[in-house]
Amino acid sequence: MTQLYSTLAGVYHEMYQHVFDYDKEYDFYDSILKKNNCTTILEIGCGSGMLARRFLKNGYNYLGLDLFNEMLDIAREEIKADTFVQCDMCNLSFDKQFDAVLITGRSLAYVTGNKGIMDTFNGIHKSLKDNGLLVFSVFEANGIFDNFNDFEQNIEHNNKRIRRISKLEKNLETGWTYNWYARYIIEEDGKIAEFDDTTTLRAFTKDEILLFLKLTDFQVKETIDEAKTITIIAEKNAVPC
Repeated sequence: MTQLYSTLAGVYHEMYQHVFDYDKEYDFYDSILKKNNCTTILEIGCGSGMLARRFLKNGYNYLGLDLFNEMLDIAREEIKADTFVQCDMCNLSFDKQFDAVLITGRSLAYVTGNKGIMDTFNGIHKSLKDNGLLVFSVFEANGIFDNFNDFEQNIEHNNKRIRRISKLEKNLETGWTYNWYARYIIEEDGKIAEFDDTTTLRAFTKDEILLFLKLTDFQVKETIDEAKTITIIAEKNAVPC
């Protein structure tokens, strides 16, 4: 499993403020939630709380979930609130149900086996009220493998420079999976630190992810197709699985 969310959690928090447009991402979710009268929400893959602060500021009844306590510690410190829980998305269990569940940051890519995908969707189904919403994005396999190139990013945050050199390798062991090898070179106050990180990610064809949803009793309301991602808005059917 990647170190990016544990050993390198602080690097993630600093770096991804410049990688993602969190205001734009929040506005996207907010428009969907308001349109469907959703106020009680669960965010899976909440990380260091960059979206959490926006949901809380705007009055949502919010709970954030992440696998890594290192990320949640940053979120709690930044937001000065403990509305977070550490949990694996494949093993969800709650005493209450939510109007909507969001899987943010394309976090489903880290669930590489079919059983894990089914367990995740079944757990979300149980965690939603009848006709509750599931909103998430996945990497689209054709787009990923059509342009399967190494890449490099350079970020400046305060007085720190972060360079990430990424190399990709197909493995296809449990679906449309690939290995991501990353080297982080961090320069601060004239000192340089280097870290190597490896993880496996999963992409999906559109038909594949729609079938997973059908098998776990979700009705797809809308799909948004982009170059390398698919965003899906689905609704829990009232009849249990």
